[in-house]
Amino acid sequence: MMKVHKILNVGSLGVVHFYDAGCDPKYVGSPYSQGLAAVANVSGHELSEALTDPLLDAWYDQQGAENSDKCAWTFGPAVTFSNGSAWKIQGNWSNAAYSGGFGYLNRSGQPGCLDGGNYPAIAP
Repeated sequence: MMKVHKILNVGSLGVVHFYDAGCDPKYVGSPYSQGLAAVANVSGHELSEALTDPLLDAWYDQQGAENSDKCAWTFGPAVTFSNGSAWKIQGNWSNAAYSGGFGYLNRSGQPGCLDGGNYPAIAP
């Protein structure tokens, strides 16, 4: 079980940051601490869900998982940002990626997880 590290208020949202060794994406190439890597990973997951489901009434799969939950604790290659920093961040489920057979595998072995850089361009 993860431990609450800190609760922040961002506007009307309460953002909870977690830290536990179990939240660490175990990115060997990271120059960052295990704690920072864990916070970045879990924050990316939760912020994605807050953006795609702000009222908690949006898309869920048959097991009740939101888009980020379907890709929880699985990772594609590290995502490199414009400042050159590289991070392992859990991806988000994409029905289009699943139907097209791309993206990385989730824990159920289904392709369809996208993390910002591991997928081909989708033709219009």
